[in-house]
Amino acid sequence: MHTLIEQVKAEITYRGYSQRTSKSYCAHLLKLRNYFNKSLDLITDEELNSFFQDPAIRKLSRASQKLQINSIWFLFKHILHRPLNLDITLPKAKSRAPIYLSRSDIQRLIESCTDMRLKTLIMVCYGCGLRIGELLRIKVTDIDGQRKTILIEQGKGDKSRYVVVSESVLKQLRCYWKMYHPTGWMFYSRWFMDKSMSPSSFRKSLKKQSHSIGLQQCNPHALRHAYATHQLESGMPLHQLQHQLGHSDIKTTQSYLHWLPELGHGGIDLLADWAKQ
Repeated sequence: MHTLIEQVKAEITYRGYSQRTSKSYCAHLLKLRNYFNKSLDLITDEELNSFFQDPAIRKLSRASQKLQINSIWFLFKHILHRPLNLDITLPKAKSRAPIYLSRSDIQRLIESCTDMRLKTLIMVCYGCGLRIGELLRIKVTDIDGQRKTILIEQGKGDKSRYVVVSESVLKQLRCYWKMYHPTGWMFYSRWFMDKSMSPSSFRKSLKKQSHSIGLQQCNPHALRHAYATHQLESGMPLHQLQHQLGHSDIKTTQSYLHWLPELGHGGIDLLADWAKQ
């Protein structure tokens, strides 16, 4: 890898950014270097502006273009120590409402599961409102049955937090542990116990299971959205939901409010009335 990109990688690590950010920034910068076929420190602002006018770049999503800009900004600010003057218009952000799954949808999904591993994954993902990466990185030692919490290490933005776990989810986790006896990763790979399950394995299994009961739009993030909307419907305070979901900005959590006609009080165990072993 080229020296400047190595410096970016080292600086990202020093600043505590996630491995995912490091990989994305370095990959984008390498593509930029190959595009101009010269060292990154020799690329001018004018050339960068022309790069973002390239039809192949302009057709990329807003998120992809923004990631490319962020990687360049990081290089200029922290490595080259040089101002960056870009004249770029990004495509307008699309506001899409998340997939809505009702509580009866979740109930049907869980009750239809005959596979203990998949059932537990769904219950933990939905019951705690976790991102897929957070779910699959849970270690046995992260679960505290006495305090009823799960430690989420290095969530989005490399931030760690404790999330509340309901009694129904804890009960399911105990049943799962008795069957699979995990020692490191709670949800380990089917082939290697020292590796966590891959995101694609969960997505494929969830898709197959949801389709079998007529749910065409169900994925791990939809389970997280369902948790958020159902807890707000039950009256969980917004600031508490913000912490549980790991949102840095309360505005992100507030985006769920347009789903709800009214608010009550207190979060509830969403699975208590009908969860089965």
